[in-house]
Amino acid sequence: MHKPRFLDEVAEQAGDRCAFTSRIARGRRAFQPDHVEPKWPRDRFVDIRHIRLEVSLDFQRREVGGTATHTLAAIVDGVEKLEFDAIEMSVASVRAAGQPCAFETDGGKLSITLPQALRAGEEIEIAIDYSACPRRGLYFVGPDEAHPGKPVEAWTQGEDEDSRYWFPCYDYPNDRVTSEVIAAVPREFIAVSNGALIATTEDAARRTRTFHWRHEVPHSAYLMTLAAGDFVTIEDRAGEIPVLYYVHRGREDDARRAFGNTPDMIRFFARKIGVPYPYAKYAQIAVTDFIFGGMENTSATTQTADTLHDARAHLDHSSDPLVAHELAHQWWGDLVTCRDWAHAWLNEGFATYFEALWCEENLGADEFAWNVRQDRANYLDEDSNRYRRPLVCNRYRMPIELFDRHLYEKGSLVLHMLRRTVGDDQFFSALNLYCTRHRGRNVITQDLQTAFEDATGRNLDWFFDQWVYKEGHPEIEVSTSFDEKHKLASVTVKQTHKTSDATPLFRFETAIALIGADGAQTRHRVEIREREHRFNFACDKAPMAVRFDPGFDVLKTLKHKRSREALELVLRLAPEAIGRADAARELGKEGSPQATTALRDALLNDRFWGVQADAASALAQIRTSGALKALIEALGVRHPKARRAVVHALGQFRNNAEAATALAGVLERGDASYFVEAEAALALGRTRDARAFDALTRALERESHLDIIRAHSLAGMAELRDDRAIDVARAWSHYGRHPRTRVAAIGTLAKFGELRESRRAELLDLLTPLADDRDFIVRLRLPGAFEDIGDSKALPTLRRLAERELDGRIVRRAEEAIRSISEGRSRVEEGQKLREDIEKLRQDNTKLRERLDKLETLTRPRDPQS
Repeated sequence: MHKPRFLDEVAEQAGDRCAFTSRIARGRRAFQPDHVEPKWPRDRFVDIRHIRLEVSLDFQRREVGGTATHTLAAIVDGVEKLEFDAIEMSVASVRAAGQPCAFETDGGKLSITLPQALRAGEEIEIAIDYSACPRRGLYFVGPDEAHPGKPVEAWTQGEDEDSRYWFPCYDYPNDRVTSEVIAAVPREFIAVSNGALIATTEDAARRTRTFHWRHEVPHSAYLMTLAAGDFVTIEDRAGEIPVLYYVHRGREDDARRAFGNTPDMIRFFARKIGVPYPYAKYAQIAVTDFIFGGMENTSATTQTADTLHDARAHLDHSSDPLVAHELAHQWWGDLVTCRDWAHAWLNEGFATYFEALWCEENLGADEFAWNVRQDRANYLDEDSNRYRRPLVCNRYRMPIELFDRHLYEKGSLVLHMLRRTVGDDQFFSALNLYCTRHRGRNVITQDLQTAFEDATGRNLDWFFDQWVYKEGHPEIEVSTSFDEKHKLASVTVKQTHKTSDATPLFRFETAIALIGADGAQTRHRVEIREREHRFNFACDKAPMAVRFDPGFDVLKTLKHKRSREALELVLRLAPEAIGRADAARELGKEGSPQATTALRDALLNDRFWGVQADAASALAQIRTSGALKALIEALGVRHPKARRAVVHALGQFRNNAEAATALAGVLERGDASYFVEAEAALALGRTRDARAFDALTRALERESHLDIIRAHSLAGMAELRDDRAIDVARAWSHYGRHPRTRVAAIGTLAKFGELRESRRAELLDLLTPLADDRDFIVRLRLPGAFEDIGDSKALPTLRRLAERELDGRIVRRAEEAIRSISEGRSRVEEGQKLREDIEKLRQDNTKLRERLDKLETLTRPRDPQS
């Protein structure tokens, strides 16, 4: 499942980097309240071996109905009752080996009493006739008065435990089944499911077509899928493997842009893992209103149709990260599946890292390092501003709470560090052993560690203990000196973070690179394991620059004060783009004319767009006339991602007419890239120039990929703080507008609610009905909007969201907003009480002084002359 980065993209397209939480930095809190108990894997008394679903989809009534037949065998003697997960279902009858049997439904469970007890190993078929109008698990999509062109579709989404909403099943990952889906849909539709297509039949009288799919490789119930709609099929191949893309008519070219690298990815992953693609086909179905980025159902991934894009968007946008992530799951998560959600990083961390490995294969080492850098930044942001937890964690209320930056990004970074620890050859050999040893089975983290230890001969208790079972990361401080007499360069490395039972001193290997005056570089491998180390290196002359962990392979924070001359040298000579970019960012803090000159040169001439982008950000930090001139000069840099960073940087020059003129020019002329044009709109709003409102109003008329220009224009209006934006945002927040634009409009309204106390009640009244909105991402955004406003009048709506929403992401965000607003209110009330106490003390003090004065007058000795 591809979740966090999908939300990143929504936030970026809405012009709001914190779109789904809040702009408020809460600081680190506990991951779970103290009362949350550990959750252990479910007991299994039977082994379900095969599921046969024979269902019909009623698009008018939004109903699914049919028969779910489970072939199962008892694990122990004396099994008299069976229990299946079945939420909000109407069960008509149950048969065991063809005989009717008693059953009851209660609390989301279907309990079945067998005619006679099963012996261990005894196999039986249980057929369940049922129907449901699911609110989760199976989603019907179609046109309405506001979206008359929306296609008619149905699609499922089982992870984490939502299959129970659309068919009765054992809905937990520690059981694996083969499956078949026989689905009747309207005659003009295609129905896609797991495995191979066995047969297609038509019923002329009912005007339906039935698709029979069968999947022979066992998988968990959450990976069963069904998607139906008026799709066209695009056929491709990866060797003997059919590769299929299902999209709506007219999106064929967009599908080839989005999915066209899939065959190469299949070949690459099979080669790196050493295990061929394991299923009969690989399909990707692009569906409307999908609630995640993608979902890795075995052999038939569901993708959000939002990933389809036109040629202009393709200039600086790629679906490859999403496609690679879901494809990697076909091995990591599908063929080998976590036994329970506590170990779900074995699914998501792996898919995230293999997404990065495809980037390395396809685009090179610098893009790979940039990918890893973004993973690190996302994890560190969650660790600093939300919570810290170990990777393997069984304290949660809903499994979806685990699907966070730790599970995806930190999991990926742990694999990267493991790769650097054991080396490439042993890393991929160990992964091959892990996959072949456990294919078709459930796993826990210890299985991965054992495979690595067996393949490498190394004891890795220390590695898994600190990175997986404990929490946090090293906070490193580096300082350097040179002993002229003994010709020694000294590098002192300190771990400065607070240690505890949960967060240890860390042990890791890394490199220290020394750069001489002639540009020659030497690297020394070192091991860190103590609170403080001092490393000495023989040098004829003092190094001009020192780089700690030059490949940025270790998950850490780093403080390393270096001179401007050293940073300029690294910016020119570091072989890794990520090292040059790091030097650019540090130079932005230095701020001298010389630093500006060096950054201008990097911005205009560096061979990697990311270094250019960081040079632009550094110039925005310096914010001098020279920095502004360099940025305006760089508006024509070739790479659109670098241009995007340049216009973003210009937005940091608030109340600067020259910067605003340059940005207005970009917006007026347009750009080859949607994203550069959109960023220019947001940046222009940040300048707060008098011309901005009219320019942004005109930009709202432009069509773009996922409405990104409109979304950024609305976000720009929020930055502009012109009250006229309230009515504009109100109009764009209405149902019927593009959901991404609505999210941006909500962010704009929330910003004014935060800033304009006089209009807060009006804006809360406007936002409150959105708790019942039909657009999922609007409801997902709403808690953060209320938190930004910070008014306690939003608490009843937030409590209602927390109590009734079925999606755990919305529930958690609502709870976080409730806590934040309540704490803010408590601080306000505490402050008010403190002010009242102080005023009372002042009054009491005044009265005391008056009494003392009176007493002094009464007791003063009388003058005998008076």
